[in-house]
Amino acid sequence: MTHGRPVKPLPAWDCQIHLRLRVGEDDDLITFLSRMPLRRRASALKAALRAGGMPAAADKSFLDEELDSVIDDFLK
Repeated sequence: MTHGRPVKPLPAWDCQIHLRLRVGEDDDLITFLSRMPLRRRASALKAALRAGGMPAAADKSFLDEELDSVIDDFLK
C-alpha cells in the first residue's frame, strides 16, 4: 500500500519567501494566513496571486510602479 500523494512528473522551481507582517498595518494578511493550515499557505498564496491579476510572464518592462499597483489591488 502506498502512502501520500503521487509524485508529479513535472520539474519544480523552488522559491523561498519570507514575509514580515506588522500588526495594525497588515492585519488583513495576518488574518488570511492565520486561517490557513500551515501546509496550505503556499497554495493559498498562489491562488491569491493568480486571482489578483499578476501577469503570467513579467518582462523587463514590468516596472516597480506597476508591481506596486498590482500588490495594492491585491490587498484591497
